[in-house]
Amino acid sequence: MDIVNYVKRPDVLTRLKLKKPISPTTAQRWMKHVGYRWSKTPTGQFVDGHERCGVIEYGHKLVFLPVWAELLSRTRIYKTDGSTCLSQLVPVTTSSRRVVIWNHDKSTYYANHRRKIRWVHKSETAVPYAKGEGPSLMVADTVSPDYGWLKSPDGQQHGRVLFKAGKARDGYFTTQNILDQASNAMDILEHHFADEDHVIVFDNATTHLKLADDALSARKMPKFSPKHRKEWDGSDWGEGRQPKTWGVEVNVVDESGKPVHAPSGETKKMKVRMCDATFPDGSPQSLYYPEGHELAGVFKGMAVILNERGHADVSKIRAECPKFQCEKGADRCCYRRMLYNEPNFVNVKSLLES
Repeated sequence: MDIVNYVKRPDVLTRLKLKKPISPTTAQRWMKHVGYRWSKTPTGQFVDGHERCGVIEYGHKLVFLPVWAELLSRTRIYKTDGSTCLSQLVPVTTSSRRVVIWNHDKSTYYANHRRKIRWVHKSETAVPYAKGEGPSLMVADTVSPDYGWLKSPDGQQHGRVLFKAGKARDGYFTTQNILDQASNAMDILEHHFADEDHVIVFDNATTHLKLADDALSARKMPKFSPKHRKEWDGSDWGEGRQPKTWGVEVNVVDESGKPVHAPSGETKKMKVRMCDATFPDGSPQSLYYPEGHELAGVFKGMAVILNERGHADVSKIRAECPKFQCEKGADRCCYRRMLYNEPNFVNVKSLLES
């Protein structure tokens, strides 16, 4: 109708030498004649990195698919119309309870969603575009083929979260919000569906993969103790190029778990000690020198940590391969790779998993 209304204008009628406005059918014929079709705006394909070798190996061979196959053997199987439940693939015994799989996801709706169906010229190609405009409302919920949306039988409890993102609104959806929602979901399942085993499936969004602030990671560890370690007084972490010890930089949060912002708008930061590691025999390994040591409280450095784990003659090994891109199959090329191969560095669980 935009074209019809445009042609109605007296100056346009005069310029086109028309005696009367055109009809919508005529406008549609014109658009097709000049190469346009009424369709959705072309959009590009998402690239998510799932084709990486490590992801394929994890998903297809080692972990995901074998676990998923075992879970599916204990789920209900439905016909395509969803009305009738067929017998399960493997009989469920008293030692192998029925499994219900719940899928968690989020959708964001914007006040000014763009029109996606319009006249698109045949020469037009996909271009980047903003996801939405105006205030948004995010809906996060959990659903299963067995029970639909997660809620108690009486409907008084539910797993849905409505979130108005924005600095002046509800803030931003963080890992803590996900943990609260997951905890609420598990409470509902435990109280109302306790006779079945439940698996909640989350995607690999950053907020779902976040580790504890002090979780083990060799990514930024220094090779040796800081040079100014003897000045360590137990409180001053040091600044810039003169650190007195090493710690993990984390956000400062308030009592509700929300980040605290400086007057400039930046999130305030602080440093904390990294948690203890574990030796192969299960005993703890502190990453900092103990009380009574002349460097008490100072980070040991990767060289000492590896030496304590039985890795001899590591003094000539570099701290990190260029851009941390180690050669395939290498296990002693750099300190970081050696630590990442240690079992308790490999098996660090996310906050959501733990």
